[in-house]
Amino acid sequence: MKRTGALIDEIVFPNNKSKAFTLSYDDGIVHDRRLVEIMNRWGIRGTFNLNSGFFGLVDNNGPFDFSRINEDEVKELYKGHEIAGHGLNHASPTLVGNSAFMYETIEDKANLERIAGKLVRGYAYPFGHYDASTKEILRNAGYHFARTVEVTHAFALPTDFLEWNATCHHNDARLMELAEDFCKSDLRNMNKQLFYVWGHSYEFEGENNWEVIENLCQYMHDHGEDVWFATNIEIYDYVTAYRNLEYSAEGNMIYNPGGIEVNIKRGGKIYKLSPLTTVTID
Repeated sequence: MKRTGALIDEIVFPNNKSKAFTLSYDDGIVHDRRLVEIMNRWGIRGTFNLNSGFFGLVDNNGPFDFSRINEDEVKELYKGHEIAGHGLNHASPTLVGNSAFMYETIEDKANLERIAGKLVRGYAYPFGHYDASTKEILRNAGYHFARTVEVTHAFALPTDFLEWNATCHHNDARLMELAEDFCKSDLRNMNKQLFYVWGHSYEFEGENNWEVIENLCQYMHDHGEDVWFATNIEIYDYVTAYRNLEYSAEGNMIYNPGGIEVNIKRGGKIYKLSPLTTVTID
């Protein structure tokens, strides 16, 4: 049948979820231990961006413990979550020069992959610093996404994963307002797809407000029946696979060239597109 109108295909996340939620935490401070325990208890998943050059560093002379986790606990501590890069020594990507930044990036990636026993494909910019050159270095090093420190207060999927802006920081005054808005919207639309929160676990310790992340995780667990709790890289892989779908000229045939199953919704019906297969939609 010849198509007479525009196609409106919506992304549907795994298990037919219409939305996704993820956390991103930096630096590998010892307080990640408590943060991970809270996340695991409520079934929340996320990405931890680590500086492998600082593993085992002791820094407890200030108002609270700023020490780093030990290398030998990384694999078990972050089990079920994603390990991502954050620079070997947390050097600014735009201030150290391209050669130094390349070393910071590659050496950190090699260390983390050796420790984790899996590919490290994500990154968070130290100090939030980046430019076109640093993005190209990351791309050539095998990184597929990089989180900034900018926030949007919105729930849209990123257009450029190497400039991935979060919805908000966890200390944002609107945090729970945003969580409620995100969860209570039952519309499958392109404006309410991803809730992304970032921060540092030492901030909870320093500000004595662990209830912030406890309340957020519990709220998302209790009200997220339509939400996919995922790591950053899982979201990247799924969205990229969705965006790489190939359509026939009339839009009735869809080919999935990727390696993971992708779900789409058209006209109120959900279609499952298996890897390397073509689906015909009447």
